[in-house]
Amino acid sequence: MTMSSGVVFMENKIWIALAVAILASATPAQAQYQWTSGRPDGSAPIGVMGEQTNSKGEFTLSYRFMQMSMADSRQGTNTVATASVLNSFLVSPTSTDITMHMPGIMFALSDRVTLMGMVNYVDKSMLHVTRSNTNFTAESSGLGDASLSALIGLKQSGSIRAHLNAGISIPTGSIEETGVNPTSNGNAVQMPYPMQLGSGTVDLMPGLTILGMSESWSWGVQGRATLRMGETDREYTAGNVTEGTAWLALKVMDRLSVSARVMARNWDDYEGHDTAFTNPMMNPAIREDLRGGTRVDVPLGFNYFFNGGQLKGHRLGAEWTIPVYHDLHGPQLGSNWGLTIGWQKSFEPIG
Repeated sequence: MTMSSGVVFMENKIWIALAVAILASATPAQAQYQWTSGRPDGSAPIGVMGEQTNSKGEFTLSYRFMQMSMADSRQGTNTVATASVLNSFLVSPTSTDITMHMPGIMFALSDRVTLMGMVNYVDKSMLHVTRSNTNFTAESSGLGDASLSALIGLKQSGSIRAHLNAGISIPTGSIEETGVNPTSNGNAVQMPYPMQLGSGTVDLMPGLTILGMSESWSWGVQGRATLRMGETDREYTAGNVTEGTAWLALKVMDRLSVSARVMARNWDDYEGHDTAFTNPMMNPAIREDLRGGTRVDVPLGFNYFFNGGQLKGHRLGAEWTIPVYHDLHGPQLGSNWGLTIGWQKSFEPIG
């Protein structure tokens, strides 16, 4: 063995010894703490879906109320004045309010596989102005798309948990919503893409969730996608969606935690064309090439967990969402604010 190879050998032994020492010192500390759902930050912030698996036979009921306000047309990262939009289009959206009611249920087939189902009821209202300075409102409401998912555990012991999200979206939401506007001569006509209640296609929803917890803190990261399969009956396909979020929660007391997270979302333009839209300069909301974009939000929230009394096991949560970045294929309305309020309750296996 040469001197240089001997030095390398000794350096490798040192690094190996250091690695073993670090692992040896870290393992007992990690083994002392087990991730648990029995504290306020034992669930992710309420705006995160498919956030944790259950134990075999355990089921969870949940309800979320979500509201979003959208305003100000944007093109790229810039705000565009309504007058500028009307230079190119006959009609310009000026604001949108969206309300969603989302009940859900989870049931664990085993310690490794949890099934989850969600439905939602959607209420949309979009205010418009025309070149002749006439204001009108388009409204739609009804059942949105439903979803079924399997949460498949990858790591289920220690202070860190991980699971796969394998979901499918079922097109129960209408894409045939119609309404009367000042240019329709009193006839109900097909409303723009943002006013429809569903995607119109079966969508795959793969994802990965990782959770971590210490004595006072918890954290998590989640990446998900929505992949459109096929084409709607109206000969268009909504854009694919990718989104990622990361959060940090502090257990303030046994019943209360506060959280902050960052959420990034990217959605593609539409493909195809709904033949009901004959004039591409009527409204930017009917243009397939103006549907995509990227947005970054910062939701701030809290969880309140009842760990005793008659309400033991019930969890309340809320998040207020602040948009911090837009890059839209516009003109397209940007997000103004969002609110999510929810309830969760897990029930132990019977028997």
